[in-house]
Amino acid sequence: MTPTQDQPHSTPLEATPLEGWVAVVLAAGRGTRMRSALPKVLHPVAGRPMVDLVLDTLAEAGCADVVVVTANAGDEVPRAVEARARVAIQDAPLGTGHAALAARAAAGEASRVLIVNADLPLLRAETVRALIEGHDASDATLTFLTAHVWDPTGYGRVVREGGRVRAIVEQSDADAETAAYNEVNVGLYAASAGWLWPTLEALTPGPRGERYLTDIVARAIEAGLRVETHTTEDPSEAQQVNTRVELARAEITMRDRVHLHWMTEGVTLIDPATTYIDVTVELAEDTTILPGVHLSGRTRVGRGTRIGPNAIVRDMVIGADCEVGASTLEGSTLGDRVSVGPYCHVRPGSTIESDAHLGNYAEVKASRIGAHTAVGHFSYIGDADIGARVNIGAGTITANFDGVTKHRTTVGDDAFIGSDSLLIAPVEVGARARTAGGSVVTRDVDADTTVIGVPARPHPAEHDDTSQKEDGPPSRA
Repeated sequence: MTPTQDQPHSTPLEATPLEGWVAVVLAAGRGTRMRSALPKVLHPVAGRPMVDLVLDTLAEAGCADVVVVTANAGDEVPRAVEARARVAIQDAPLGTGHAALAARAAAGEASRVLIVNADLPLLRAETVRALIEGHDASDATLTFLTAHVWDPTGYGRVVREGGRVRAIVEQSDADAETAAYNEVNVGLYAASAGWLWPTLEALTPGPRGERYLTDIVARAIEAGLRVETHTTEDPSEAQQVNTRVELARAEITMRDRVHLHWMTEGVTLIDPATTYIDVTVELAEDTTILPGVHLSGRTRVGRGTRIGPNAIVRDMVIGADCEVGASTLEGSTLGDRVSVGPYCHVRPGSTIESDAHLGNYAEVKASRIGAHTAVGHFSYIGDADIGARVNIGAGTITANFDGVTKHRTTVGDDAFIGSDSLLIAPVEVGARARTAGGSVVTRDVDADTTVIGVPARPHPAEHDDTSQKEDGPPSRA
């Protein structure tokens, strides 16, 4: 899948690694305005935590050396990112400048530093790469990202004089004229390491002892150093997430990107406004997604499959040319040409092999359903291995739990399980065996045998001559 401007970022794509660069991700903010026990940067946007989206973007841009600054070594953020980045701890909440400085030791000997806020989930890899390349080409000491937005409230305004940057003025310090400027600071910086680290250390703390990263722009200008900007053409990239309202806005924008990407790739979305597809989902050409469908997690869908309406699909692998109705499917695999539902529930750990069918209101849990097998409506198949070409009659139940332990049921190829059969696990029904409707199967059934009754026993018509002699002649009554 080739990255385009409209492609959402999910699994990081291969990129040419950047030499001499370290990326510093600022993820130490408390996020108090989110009013949540979950750290702000772990709130998901289209199925991915914000900090993961930023790390994905950096990886796609070629940033292989990454340091994430967090507030506490024992909280959830370090655990969430430690497999992808080194972690630096900001030991006190003393502002963004102080947070960036906390990465100094972990950054090592890199000659250039990229600093990015972790609450920028809509930032694109091509924008990051363009800023880095522009910084290198201009031989600037500092380059930062700007955007022109409709509503600049809350952002630092970029003040220019003769086209050159003169300052970044925060909202609280802006007069009426400055507050009307719509070019804003996004929160992405590239800087020379030899200048950046001592500059951060020398920043003057504010009244509450906080050092602000934006002050480095003023320091560079005061020193007569070259300060450049890169302006993104997509103002949505500037969307920072500090509140639940902003989180919802970012979610809408990201989902719009996801929808545009997949429609461009040959997927039909009947009503994008009521379709929800995570950035981690993969869809093949000629897939059709009906209204009300939720596709989430590591879901992969094969060519020509039709899903919905109102289906919930999570962490599924679905083959080609399947039909999925208004059902819930989780953590399982569907082969090609499988039909499901509506109103079915496929629970985690199940495999539905090619050309199988699940009728209305069927539930499958931690089971294998063989190829060309049909499971009738109102059936429960739990902890079972069902062979190929089996008929599971309506209302069949595998009673898999004895109150202490889960047990498995096995049904051989070409068996016929009559409607309302109750299979008491552990039990095995042999190949080509049959259970009559309403049978309660408590013992294994041999291949090519029909059982009937409660408890189920071999059908009288199948008793051989020897068994009849042993039991005496049949009654004439």
